[in-house]
Amino acid sequence: MMDRDFFTLATEHFTIEGRSRAGQETFFRIRDLGLVLDIGRGPDLAVGMSNIFVSHAHLDHALGVPFYAGQRNLQRISGGRVFVPSETAADFRALMALHEKLEDVKYHIEIVGIAANDVMPIDRMREVRAHQATHRVAARAYEFLEIRHRLREEYAGREDISDLRRRGLEVTEEYRWPLLFYTGDTDRGILESNEALFRAEVLIIECSFVAAGHQQRAAEYQHIHFDDIAEFAGRFENRMIVLTHFSRRYSRAEIREEIRRRCPAALRDRIRLALPEEYQRIDV
Repeated sequence: MMDRDFFTLATEHFTIEGRSRAGQETFFRIRDLGLVLDIGRGPDLAVGMSNIFVSHAHLDHALGVPFYAGQRNLQRISGGRVFVPSETAADFRALMALHEKLEDVKYHIEIVGIAANDVMPIDRMREVRAHQATHRVAARAYEFLEIRHRLREEYAGREDISDLRRRGLEVTEEYRWPLLFYTGDTDRGILESNEALFRAEVLIIECSFVAAGHQQRAAEYQHIHFDDIAEFAGRFENRMIVLTHFSRRYSRAEIREEIRRRCPAALRDRIRLALPEEYQRIDV
């Protein structure tokens, strides 16, 4: 049976695949970066990825962790790291131990607890920095940083760079480029307190509620309403802003039309919806 909410969305440097409906399932695979953001109910496309980043322990985001471990064991895929909020790491490990007992097997994935402001390497060229997210349970947002190199400022404009290198001078410096920021489930507090999300090349941000009259519901359940995003329109420097985690009370067409009506001009051409292609853009 076709998954009517599954989508594929190309950005400048990577492609996002997945599905996201509040209370049902959220997962995003970014194969170009070798990672999965949340793992829903255990999609097959997550099994081959070495790094899973779980924003929080609600089942629509984290139920798939044991399935991921079991499938990697079954397919003899070594390793695998599952990053979770540090407050929940012991419970996730206990959950995995229980499933090992039930299956009479030994899993080989690593549960990695990560606290706000922790920075950890993903691979030789990328790091992840965890951020505090405001939700009803312990939650993390994740910022993915690409390690790049640039010419040192003091050598800018010089034509003898090759000669300087031959003389053993270090003419370049390392810096971190904010490639992607993923909020996971959160409320408008992250917009009020977090500067990094506004600077990432691509921002994936939850937007559970979009209609008039649902602002209080968003606040009650510690989710974001599109009006919260619109209020901060002038702050977003991102090249693309991907809205996710829409409530199932809305159809795909309703989501697009509500956001189209409410969206400030400054954001219209950068907004994308985590929905199938025909519903992704609001500026057409």
